[in-house]
Parts: sequence; structure tokens; C-alpha cells
Amino acid sequence: MRHGQSTANATGVWQGQLDFPLSDEGREQSRHAGRALAIPPFDALYTSPLSRAYETARVIAREAGFREEIHAVPGLLERAGGWLEGTTREEREARDPALVEKLALLPEEERWSLVGAETDEEVLARFGEAISEIRSSRSPGERIVVVTHGGAMRAFLREFFGPEVLPGAQRAHNASITRFAWGADGAGPRLLELASTNHLPRVKNLPGE
Repeated sequence: MRHGQSTANATGVWQGQLDFPLSDEGREQSRHAGRALAIPPFDALYTSPLSRAYETARVIAREAGFREEIHAVPGLLERAGGWLEGTTREEREARDPALVEKLALLPEEERWSLVGAETDEEVLARFGEAISEIRSSRSPGERIVVVTHGGAMRAFLREFFGPEVLPGAQRAHNASITRFAWGADGAGPRLLELASTNHLPRVKNLPGE
């Protein structure tokens, strides 16, 4: 799942790997997510080490009555955003309007390279390895919760399930839940649910990573 709304999400700041805490809205979202994930109980909880994700994981654990260790995994970090990190759209347009205009015309992978951000290939290398290591450390049939970030999630999901998943600039909403499963023989994964917000009483989310 994606972490709850952060203070940067609430103000339109592109975070990347900069560290921002949850907003009050994000904590509320995380509480609802924890209750939604409690039944049936999950067996393990992993998270990006960035505070917006780790705090989300802690709230989920509390609400779900999960008392085991929360595992922080660096491979689950958000995409490094290069020049974009720490800026709002308005600030980017004021700082370098020609570059912003050029970015809008380029294919996505070329945009990442131009601003010094991680490419999808780079994100997938570490994120895919993290997921594989998590799976290999657990027993078949276990239910695992992974708290991570919108941009990294999107790259991973599109790699496995195709470009029609979260197309264009779409990102999973804050505190949304995506479910997928591998078969007992390791086949898969199969996408069961994409970016569900049915557990949230209201949705507040800004686009971007």
C-alpha cells in the first residue's frame, strides 16, 4: 500500500527520497487502513524507512493489533527525484519554465533522466529485489503488508501488469490498498485489487511522487 498523506503531499511538494512526516489527514488514513487490513490478520509488515511510510506502518500495526517486528527495507524507498525533489509545480515553473515545458513533451523515461531522477529500470532493480527477498524470507501462504510509495509502486505494478495500470500521471491514492498474490507454485503475481480507497471515509490526494 501507499503511505498516508504526508505534509509534503498536502502542500504539493515533490518528495522523492526527502523525508517528510505524515499529516494529520495521513494519520487518520493510516488508522482506517490498519482496521481494513486487520481481518484476516496479516503475518508480516515491511516498510520503506522514510518516516511517512514507517509512521504509516506503525499506525497500521497498532490498529490491527500486530505485535511483531516492523521491518524497514531500503529497497522500498521512493524514486529519487533529482531536480524535482523539494519543489512544487509553481516553483519549478518559476525556476526554469523552458525545462518544465520540455519535460511535458518527452516520454516518461526521458524526463526522469533529464532531471537526474532514478529511471524505472533503476527503481525496478532495487524494488523488485526487495520484494523477492521479502517473499523468500516468508512461508508460502502468508499474508504480507508492504508500505511504500506512489512512484515506486507504479513502476513495479506497470512492469508486471502492463502500461494500462495507473496510466499517464496517475498514482495510487495515499493509504490506498493494492492486493496481489503468487500461487503456491510461485506462479504470478495476479492482481486482485488496484489502489482501493473503499476503507477511507474521504480521499484527499495530490498527484506526484
